[in-house]
Amino acid sequence: MAPARRVLYVDLAPAVGGSVISLYYLVKGLNRQLYEPHVLLRASNPYIARFCALDVPVVTIPGGASGTTYQDGEVVASVRGSRLAHRLKHSMLGERLVHLAGFYARQVPRVLRDAQAIGQHMAAIRPDLVHLNDTVGVSRAGVLAARRLRLPAICHLRALDERNHFDRWLSRSLVGYVCISHAVDAHQRTLGGRVEPSWVVYNGLDLADMDQPIDAAEVRAELGLGRDDLVVGCIGRLVEWKGHRVFLEALARLAPDYPRLRGLIVGGAEANGQAYARELGELAHTLGLDEVVRFTGFRKDVPRMLQAMDVMVHASSSPEPFGRVLIEGMAAGVAVIGTDAGAVPEIIEDGVTGLLVPPGDAAAMAGAIARALGDSPQRECWVRAARQVVEQRFTMQAYVSGVERVYKDILR
Repeated sequence: MAPARRVLYVDLAPAVGGSVISLYYLVKGLNRQLYEPHVLLRASNPYIARFCALDVPVVTIPGGASGTTYQDGEVVASVRGSRLAHRLKHSMLGERLVHLAGFYARQVPRVLRDAQAIGQHMAAIRPDLVHLNDTVGVSRAGVLAARRLRLPAICHLRALDERNHFDRWLSRSLVGYVCISHAVDAHQRTLGGRVEPSWVVYNGLDLADMDQPIDAAEVRAELGLGRDDLVVGCIGRLVEWKGHRVFLEALARLAPDYPRLRGLIVGGAEANGQAYARELGELAHTLGLDEVVRFTGFRKDVPRMLQAMDVMVHASSSPEPFGRVLIEGMAAGVAVIGTDAGAVPEIIEDGVTGLLVPPGDAAAMAGAIARALGDSPQRECWVRAARQVVEQRFTMQAYVSGVERVYKDILR
């Protein structure tokens, strides 16, 4: 048998997010007879210990923000407010020059510094393939390091991101992309630079993690919820595009007619998102939901939180690149409602495995929640069909096999 091909996985996120969780499942399920995984993470990422527990070599670089995505429309603080910026701000060309200068002043030095550190590890490991675990804009330093060492590299596109001129230039050194949905694949083909080859491989989960015996009544009691409460949950980071405002407005429409209605918002705010978290609390108060809604903050035990719910709502107001929490809810036996944008329609079949509503439409969301709560037999039909879909399309095995097929195409 030929020796295993060495793959270096690079994830530059400073903390735990969906990208590193999905990477963990990929490495966990990888066929070690065919592929030898190595992982490079930020030193601040708490998942280091989990990868080490898989008996995978892990190297780190210091934490930082070099992976921050720059978009051409951003206002860049390094030159904003200068006399030059003031003179040029009324000119479209001038505005773009200001943004360009800011990008090279703030982002590129960080990218170069991180690329140097990553390149040292790459040179020592000498992988057959570099698997960059996010978009080009987030993975710039990794792309650049692989380019310098002439190592084949792919980007695992996990967001509906943009590419600026620098990213388009970097992308030309890649050998392809793995996209987490057809929505992401279609989007990236509009961005310029290299757009092919591209493979769509859905994220997956380990059903064993979702099938642990959990006492739902115990979880409800822990959260201050009653056995007979009608619990509707929303799981996700507290960021604006996740649609928490719309979720709260939908609950406010329903609360007068459902005295046992309870809302559960599971997720924490990012470091720069505390103001939004406070705003949500204030909105809940203004809408009269103080006794209805519980904010749990960040929770590691998502399967337990799901067992407390009758319905889970994925409320994103912007197109969702995938929606991992949807397949978690579907696997856990919870009726799911999602917004009809991005990749969500690739996961939920409306009226068959759950319900779809237009993004940003609180009235439609309230109607869908009422429909799900008011028809228990139909809800159970959706739950059974949804579980079957997860077992067929969104398992860890399907996910890993899909990525391994990409490796086989690239490394043959």
